Amino acid sequence: MAESIYRRTELGERAMRGQAGQIAPELIRVLALVSGDTHFDLIKRRAIRMPEGDLRAALDRLKSGGFLSEHNSGQEHDLDFTAHFDKPLSATDLSEEDKRRIAMAATDGHDVLTKTGSFLQLSPAAAMTPLGKAWTDITILIIEDDEIQARFAQNIVMKAGFKQRHAATREEIIAELNKTPLPDCVLLDVELPGTNGFDILARMRAHPRLKPVPVVMLTAMASQQDVFKGLSLGATAYVAKPYKKQTLVDTIVKAMGLKAGGQ
Repeated sequence: MAESIYRRTELGERAMRGQAGQIAPELIRVLALVSGDTHFDLIKRRAIRMPEGDLRAALDRLKSGGFLSEHNSGQEHDLDFTAHFDKPLSATDLSEEDKRRIAMAATDGHDVLTKTGSFLQLSPAAAMTPLGKAWTDITILIIEDDEIQARFAQNIVMKAGFKQRHAATREEIIAELNKTPLPDCVLLDVELPGTNGFDILARMRAHPRLKPVPVVMLTAMASQQDVFKGLSLGATAYVAKPYKKQTLVDTIVKAMGLKAGGQ
């Protein structure tokens, strides 16, 4: 079912700056969850423990008060990754400032990967809102074509208390990303049959409902150039193969904004 897309109106922007008179604090908190065109799924994810009925009521109040506009998401915003995957990707336009920032992060990331085996993107664009879920309700999608590596990651994820799903081929990846519920985090290999992890990452970041899902690049391709490419496309973190169990679990926890040991 198509869900709504919300956008702050001019009055809503003024309210965020404290220039629109009195507005209930709980409505300001919900208004702050909207940035640009924001799909209801993402607002719900950011709302953490707020009951869905209360969230919808708050959005309706903001809309009737003129603080938000709403339009139907339509098919392109629905969970149709099959059609989305067949569309050509548009070039990613990065400003010179972004390129410099990512290049510095890639240099640091490569150094940290070499020393510790993992690297988390800490820029504001990559910051993830905590899920507010029990670990046993969290689903990790493992995209890995090597059977031994996939089984190793699956065992780690399950022993940590998470649910897991697995995909190895282009067709399986598309099928998994068409399923509901969406994965809460994706572990993504780079070298895949019929496609590659960078292409999958770029298409996820271009998809309105998959864009906010944390993506951990799980790969032996961890050169400075590879890290730069992953960060440019929106990777949340890198874990270098071979990796230790605790390194993977710690990275997943941080990428999703979870509380360590908070099962």
